[in-house]
Amino acid sequence: MSTTLGDRYSRPMETPPDVVVIGEALVDFVPHRRGALRNAASFEMHSGGAPANVAIHAARNGVRSALVTVVGDDEFGAFLRTQLAAEGVDVRGVRVTNEAQTGLCFITLDSDGDRSFTHRGGSPSRLLCGEDLQDARLRRARVLQLSSGPLRTAEATHAIEAFMERFEGIICCDPGTCPGHWARPAVIAERLRRILPRCQVVKCADDETRGLTGLTDPAAAARRFVEEGAELGVVTLGPRGALWARARDTGRCDAPRVSVVDTTGAGDAFMGALVSGLARTGTSPSQVDSAALHRMMVSACAAGSQAVTRMGSLKPQPVPPCP
Repeated sequence: MSTTLGDRYSRPMETPPDVVVIGEALVDFVPHRRGALRNAASFEMHSGGAPANVAIHAARNGVRSALVTVVGDDEFGAFLRTQLAAEGVDVRGVRVTNEAQTGLCFITLDSDGDRSFTHRGGSPSRLLCGEDLQDARLRRARVLQLSSGPLRTAEATHAIEAFMERFEGIICCDPGTCPGHWARPAVIAERLRRILPRCQVVKCADDETRGLTGLTDPAAAARRFVEEGAELGVVTLGPRGALWARARDTGRCDAPRVSVVDTTGAGDAFMGALVSGLARTGTSPSQVDSAALHRMMVSACAAGSQAVTRMGSLKPQPVPPCP
């Protein structure tokens, strides 16, 4: 019997995913040339949103990934579901709603390939509720990946916290930055203060450490994450690689030198490789052998570097998984 796309969204999962990601999926419009948005004559349309990107990169790295989010009942929502499914992401946790439109993000690049974002609409992921996380197989995934986007509403935050209580594997969080018009920063910060101490892995970029820890030194920020409850704190350093801290050791690795075209999605590629590596270990981050953790980070840095060599956040193919 043939299976329609709609059937695939509604059927319960047959097996647990290796990685389940909760967060927004957006449509990215990537310009064909650099410069101000007002001067962009044409764009390419891509699936986007950091959590959706992480789910795709995890699938590209050979693990079973699933995304839980909400998209609008519109052409952009249909585009996202189709693109995610084509990448091998389990989209049966992607709920379609007529209460909000799918969010759009217009990306502009400067002469160095650094990006800025102009959002139109919010993201229906704020409509997440407990019913979206009822599939018992989701909580048996090896890794759960979270971001700050869904924390815009109390209902979504409570649903995620309840799911965290039931989750049986490793919980990771890369909070990212929430656009100012989505929610008040103080509200997101307060909710993150409840979420982050319950995560085994916390990762951020070096320009996000002050907002999350009050510290500007990346190494001190990684240690602060561990002091506050994480088993592994990670801070990415852009072209300088990444560093990490655990209770028993610290480490750092360099990123491969590449020609930068577009920095969009580099952190998502890094996180996709990291959660894939963690899913394969079958053990908690604190128990991973130091050499194995270093190899995992080298692989993640390579994935992030590869992501900046071409336009768009998802065109590059994944680097081979670390041995």
